[in-house]
Amino acid sequence: MSLLNLQFIKPADLINNFSFSYTGRTRTKDKYRVVYTDLQRLELEKEFHFNRYITITRKTELSKMLSLSERQVKIWFQNRRAKQRKIDKKREETIINENSKQLIQTPVDSNYSIESCSPL
Repeated sequence: MSLLNLQFIKPADLINNFSFSYTGRTRTKDKYRVVYTDLQRLELEKEFHFNRYITITRKTELSKMLSLSERQVKIWFQNRRAKQRKIDKKREETIINENSKQLIQTPVDSNYSIESCSPL
């Protein structure tokens, strides 16, 4: 095969003629998304309610009980903490916005004057 003839070769033929293996899978296809059952989510949420950070012992117990790997349990807790931070931040922003609206809407008492304040 000469380099001048490369333009007439199909990409698949080109790959087969070189000495490297091509699996046809990309990194994103190797990964998979775990879909947790309702029972698994319930148990994980209950545990998170009591402890945001899971101990090694408890992680092992939960993984066996829920038929998950320890890594899946660990990653679930990491993702859940990230979700909680997002929820907390949004809640805090909402409170700040509500407080600032109340300050803006607070009417000024027209009967109040600086002169009427007496020093202590």
